[in-house]
Amino acid sequence: MQLKNENLRNKLLILLTLIFLNSCQLNWYGDIDLGSNFYYQVEPAFNSIVIPVNTDEPYKSSIYVIKNIESVGFDKNYILAISKNGQEIKYWRINKNAETKKLGYNENSIIELSNVSEIGSTEFNQIRTSENIGLKTKTEYRKELNYE
Repeated sequence: MQLKNENLRNKLLILLTLIFLNSCQLNWYGDIDLGSNFYYQVEPAFNSIVIPVNTDEPYKSSIYVIKNIESVGFDKNYILAISKNGQEIKYWRINKNAETKKLGYNENSIIELSNVSEIGSTEFNQIRTSENIGLKTKTEYRKELNYE
């Protein structure tokens, strides 16, 4: 009888553990929360800034905002990013104080948002200096999360 009770108890414990784990918002891949529902997916297969499909479950599925990240930095007001596609380098500003309105998708299925702007390198560096935003490269983030 005791063996039967232990077996039942173990099954119940496993069931409760699975229910608990399923209810948690687990960040398995080390995504970086940049604030205002923006996340940096560090994993080399993704390497993008994204927004969640469902803000109540931010780590389940997401929509690409900026791909091919080289560097990212952020503070309470801005997210600054540099992306590189081939030889083309782009500088990005995400204004976390502005409302995020979905404007549609571009030809590469990247969502366009009202508070995400491609900017010139001079403006990028002015914001970076005035806001004292430190940038980390994708390699630095990956080393911190043991991808490299």
